[in-house]
Amino acid sequence: MNKTLLTATMLALYVTAAHAASPSIDEHLSAGGARFVLATVPEADELVIRVAWPTDWAVNRDINHAVPILAMISLFAGGAEGFDPGAFDVRMEDLGAEVRLTIGPQFAFATMVMPRRDAGEVLSAINAHLRAPRFDETWFRRRQDSLRNFVAEKRREPKRLAFDTIYWAAFGDHPIRKSAIVRDLDAERQVNRSDLASWVAATYTSVPFELVVSGDIDVGTAGRLVDLLLRDLPGDALPPAALPVGVPRAGMVLVHAPLTTDSYMAVIGAVAESTEWPRQHDGFIEWTLSHSGGGILNEAVRGSARAAYLIDAEVSEFRYGSPFLLMHGSVDTSKAGASVEKLLQVYESYLKSPLIDGLEQFRSGTQDTLERTKDDPGELSIATIKAALRGHDVSTVLERLASAERLSPDVIRERVRKGYPKPGDLLVVVVSPDADALPGACVIEVPMEVLECELN
Repeated sequence: MNKTLLTATMLALYVTAAHAASPSIDEHLSAGGARFVLATVPEADELVIRVAWPTDWAVNRDINHAVPILAMISLFAGGAEGFDPGAFDVRMEDLGAEVRLTIGPQFAFATMVMPRRDAGEVLSAINAHLRAPRFDETWFRRRQDSLRNFVAEKRREPKRLAFDTIYWAAFGDHPIRKSAIVRDLDAERQVNRSDLASWVAATYTSVPFELVVSGDIDVGTAGRLVDLLLRDLPGDALPPAALPVGVPRAGMVLVHAPLTTDSYMAVIGAVAESTEWPRQHDGFIEWTLSHSGGGILNEAVRGSARAAYLIDAEVSEFRYGSPFLLMHGSVDTSKAGASVEKLLQVYESYLKSPLIDGLEQFRSGTQDTLERTKDDPGELSIATIKAALRGHDVSTVLERLASAERLSPDVIRERVRKGYPKPGDLLVVVVSPDADALPGACVIEVPMEVLECELN
């Protein structure tokens, strides 16, 4: 029996239930010196491990932006020591485990969900692929073709054109735009398997920025699992990339896309950062604007005006600490201008007099959800790593119920008054087959031409 298999077998015997009375969150060091957060969830059947590794791919002009994405989607498919190409996913399915890689502008993420009893085997398999992936030629070409088809399809979507225009307006020629979606098919064709291996070795190191273990497990066993996951990975790591703030200029832009059938509207403006975490006041504002296909935006634009299919409102981030409000959705081309006008009217009225109707319903629903999921290692781990990446004390995650209870009308009104953009500070982008769909707008043919528009 080789060393890796022996280690995995021993850990399978040691992964036993912890007996704490309630969930707890604490920081620890493994025997190998790795820092991790343990979110203990008594009686949970599954273990969830979430890892964030720092990366500068979104701001580094020397990195072909197709490399990280192809590496991410090819890594576990291409084989490794002890694993034939395609065998990893089959084995994970047999074990009832799920392993997912994702990537953002500052971090490469891994999410691992597994039964406690098989944690050692699952993490040994993941480590083998992170440490020395083979990137089998056949599987690599399959993933390359899949990415090429995905990009070609996305580039034609009105929603994608609207969001690309927002990125150009917010960041200009800064390379962070490439983190939104691979756009250059020629760049994707220039990638080879050695590029992927080099990026993996530079990114998935033994020094992650944050690592959270969540489940019914004791500190010692959690530490041994962490060391198994990170075993023999490279020891050097970059700090998280410093990202530009990204604040879109204000004005109105129409992207003329004659081959599309429907139109798409996106309205965006910067929101002030808040010391509150989690940002439940923003959650209620989103809910008021567009909850479950309703909210005041859908009542006005979709309902009374019959001009839209569905309007979503969300507070998101270009980077941590740089939130923005985005209101967007498909609209009837013949009513695109009227849709924008109606949305801006409703939004302006809301700023002047924020609606508090439904606060008790929202608060009650939030508390019910938190109560129902407080013992869920998946929910607890994602809340913990989000808090950690934003620089919050991870112990505050356990105070979310109390935070929901403190949500009051005064908190909402103050947040709207001080934190949300005025109508004159919003960028309006409409993508439409009709070049005259948005009177008074700067009309462009491709997203990058927004830089030539006279915006505020």
